[in-house]
Amino acid sequence: MKIILLFGLIICSVQAKAQNVTGKIIDQNKESIPGVIVKWNQKKNYAKTNVEGEFKAEINRFPDTLIVEHIGFATFTKILHQASENLMIELVAADTLSTVVVKGKNDGKSIDLFSARHTELIGQGELRKAACCNLSEAFETNASVDVNLTDAVSGAKKIQMLGLDGVYSQIQFENIPLVRGLSSSYGLGLMPGTWIESIQVTKGTGSVINGYESIAGMINLQLKEPANDEKLYINTYANRFGRAELNIHGVQKLKNWKTMSFLHLSNNFLEVDDNKDGFRDIPVGFSGAFMNRWERRGEYLESKLGIRGVIVNKQGGQIGYQPNSSDNLKYGMDLNTEHLEVFAKNGFFFKNSNTSSLGTVVQAKYHHLQNNFGNKTYEGTQKKLYINTIYSDIIQNTNHNFSTGLSFVLDDYVQSYNDSSFLKTEIVPGAFFEYTYHYLEEFTLVAGLRGDYHNLYGPFFSPRLHAKWNMSKQNALRLSAGRGYRVANPYADYSSLMASSRTWYVANDLAPEDAINAGLTYTQKFIFKERVSTLTLDYFYTTFNNQVVTDLDMASNEIHFYNASGTSYSNSFQAELSIKPHETLELRGAFKYYDVKAEFNGELQQKAFTPKFRALFNVGYHTRNKKWEYDLTGNWMGIKRLPSTASNPVEDQRATTSKQFWLLNSQITYKRPKISFYLGAENILNYTQNNAIISPDDPFGSYFDATQLWAPITGTNIYIGLHYTIKHKKQ
Repeated sequence: MKIILLFGLIICSVQAKAQNVTGKIIDQNKESIPGVIVKWNQKKNYAKTNVEGEFKAEINRFPDTLIVEHIGFATFTKILHQASENLMIELVAADTLSTVVVKGKNDGKSIDLFSARHTELIGQGELRKAACCNLSEAFETNASVDVNLTDAVSGAKKIQMLGLDGVYSQIQFENIPLVRGLSSSYGLGLMPGTWIESIQVTKGTGSVINGYESIAGMINLQLKEPANDEKLYINTYANRFGRAELNIHGVQKLKNWKTMSFLHLSNNFLEVDDNKDGFRDIPVGFSGAFMNRWERRGEYLESKLGIRGVIVNKQGGQIGYQPNSSDNLKYGMDLNTEHLEVFAKNGFFFKNSNTSSLGTVVQAKYHHLQNNFGNKTYEGTQKKLYINTIYSDIIQNTNHNFSTGLSFVLDDYVQSYNDSSFLKTEIVPGAFFEYTYHYLEEFTLVAGLRGDYHNLYGPFFSPRLHAKWNMSKQNALRLSAGRGYRVANPYADYSSLMASSRTWYVANDLAPEDAINAGLTYTQKFIFKERVSTLTLDYFYTTFNNQVVTDLDMASNEIHFYNASGTSYSNSFQAELSIKPHETLELRGAFKYYDVKAEFNGELQQKAFTPKFRALFNVGYHTRNKKWEYDLTGNWMGIKRLPSTASNPVEDQRATTSKQFWLLNSQITYKRPKISFYLGAENILNYTQNNAIISPDDPFGSYFDATQLWAPITGTNIYIGLHYTIKHKKQ
């Protein structure tokens, strides 16, 4: 009898042996959701998704009901009869506003009321409201990020957040550094827009996990992944200025791996001189990019690997300029870039723990840049290694979470400007700890501290705090405060300023920039015409303990870079309202106020080229069958202060303030199941800046300056394109 009983117990124990169910949790915009609770109906313990939204849940007996719960989302349940791997579970945002039926899917722009940080999510619906050929063109309908041309020769664009230059915003893809170092001036144009699945925009200092450099904000791209259902995607684009583009990417699903390949080709082949100043308004030349990424999910290890390369060869300057030509009388601009990087992200599961995870991020990068602006030559090479390790777990229960880890950054720079050479190697090891506290759905507190040691500048300490309070399920009040640092590299950060005859003066003892940022954000959602509308108000204040200023006012033929010895600050206020009065119509409007000042040569002045007031509106309409979509976007630009040109001859002097103006863009899209066509127009009002280049008839003279840009230099642009998609068959 005992033998029979023992045999029975052995059989039961074998049958009850734990099995694993693995998967990934995403939202409606295909974004990974970390910190999601995954549990079973008949089992008390639970699992929790890691930073990549991935989970592994043990189960002893089937069938059982899998339950997925997360704040702000409807609970997901599914009965499973056997062990499963690589489940893809999409959570739907909970309707917390009312019992009315909320109509329509928002894959455009959204804000999560329950996140500790105020983050705007820009999805595919928003990105396709404009041509969005690269990252610099992805914010045309967004009020939080300003994009401006840097000069009238190179065609480069840079962003601003909170009225501050884009170098103070951390730009990443999937939490891997993207625009940094030598790519600061031209990096936005190196990321094709069709590769982007969505964009997360966060104002103020970001998480300590991602480093110490976020001061004004953080932009994180979610690129399309091998798990994407697009088997093949083709995009073409052409405009009236002679720009043509081709984008192709596709997914292959192998036995143990999924892989996705991307190809981008772009060429500008027409010389355009709309303003008749003898200079190309847009550079001609070629750019190409490729990326291949791989993904594998195992029982205890999940890996994402990739390689990305970019090559750019463009020429600007006077009409007829040819590089390496014997005709040295024409002013020319040459922009040559080679970029290659590999990256790897790994997530480790622990066999005996359902709540802890370990993640690693590794990036190795080579970036080479060569610029010629007339007689000025700049060349730089950057070799970079980035490592970040993140361990996450809970403290007793899911109300208390923490993430901690170590990081390492190595940047090796070799730069030359004209006859001067600069060699610099930066080595920065760091450590961080971030604690998160949840009180029901009402209150969340995130407190973080990181310490880094820079081999050239010593220790950096970056405390940061984020808090969110839901006074009701329809609103959120958020507070953020933190400290950030960055090491300035004027030749790379502001290389577009070489498009002038100004002499550069860079102080030898530039100290790291050090700033404190604090902000308050209020978001209110309400029902209007049975649909969700959103009102957002935010205010951010940034004060610099030390800032490297770019002084264009000391003399009209000089540029000075030095540490500001006095006051330097930014006040930023924004109000934005989004309503949907009809299921086919969406309206959005925003107003912004900037008060950005610094001491230039002992005098406190408004920052040049930054308007005090800006406004934006967007109208989106689609037919009931959603075959036709129409978008109209208007940007109003207020008056900007301009650098003084009083020491120039009278004919080369310019006003000290700009004019206010409107920019209107529009696009019409016709959609079919596999293909869609779009036709668009930019700068419909044909507004351009007169005499944008100072002394264009004497580009090698003492007063030539193509950097005094405050408005477009090209007129109305008409473009056409198509999207063609073949999706994998649903299994």
